[in-house]
Amino acid sequence: MQTIKFSKYTGAGNNYIFVDGREINHNWNGLAKSISDKNFGIGSDGLIILDKSDIADIEMIMFNADGSEGEMCGNGLRCLARFAEDNEIIKPKLENIKVSTKAGIKTIYPYYENNIMTKASVDMGAPIFDPTKIPVIPDTVENGIPIVNFNYENLSLKLYCVNTGVPHCIAYIDEPVYNFELEKIGPLVEKYDKFPQEVNFEIVNKKEDKYIVRVWERGSGITLACGTGATAVAAISKKLNLFDDVIHMNFPGGELICDCSKKSSINMEGPIEYICSGTYNINYNW
Repeated sequence: MQTIKFSKYTGAGNNYIFVDGREINHNWNGLAKSISDKNFGIGSDGLIILDKSDIADIEMIMFNADGSEGEMCGNGLRCLARFAEDNEIIKPKLENIKVSTKAGIKTIYPYYENNIMTKASVDMGAPIFDPTKIPVIPDTVENGIPIVNFNYENLSLKLYCVNTGVPHCIAYIDEPVYNFELEKIGPLVEKYDKFPQEVNFEIVNKKEDKYIVRVWERGSGITLACGTGATAVAAISKKLNLFDDVIHMNFPGGELICDCSKKSSINMEGPIEYICSGTYNINYNW
């Protein structure tokens, strides 16, 4: 039986399996589905492969829990930086770490406590509101934001759409987010025909001091946090003039902070925690 070495990290509860893929090659799609399964694998929100890069310090190749490949992962970027440093793939205590992704090069700025990288901020770049690049088929456009009107039974949602490395839509709701049937509505929004490449979905309660957010991730389902999702909430809320420059968001797994003071990009900050390392017996046929 084939085996592979792995490490597991989490960023605000958004947990991933990390593998150094610089000198090996596997059926990564199959491995992601197998290793992410909580009953027959290790259990995670997906698989992230570290690879060599000619244009950055390292490359991220990211797979969702269902085996589909994603463009990037915001929480995963922070954890990937820690994984690379822990395994001496990059020099220790770099001021910044550049990571190549399918959504472009992202720069990570680590923070240390007792010589351990415990959190980081990521320059997530500029949000994209062009419907063709999200992509989305909007019902209308308001304040430069594509809008999709989603209706199911007695539920009506106004979905604000943006691409922050991957496609997102968010809904501001009055009902407490923890009462919302996300496990039922999430997959319907994800695969709604207005989103040609499917979509990630956030529900938001607006509070004065911080926002309360839950997320349904494309290809993974309900997760405890989402870095690109936090960036999407910040991008849309900023465009609607709902806050000044810095927004604090409370996800089920912890807090993520976005700084929108730069017009050209959004910085997303959050924690990094190491969980475990080991050797996994590869099994694609369970």
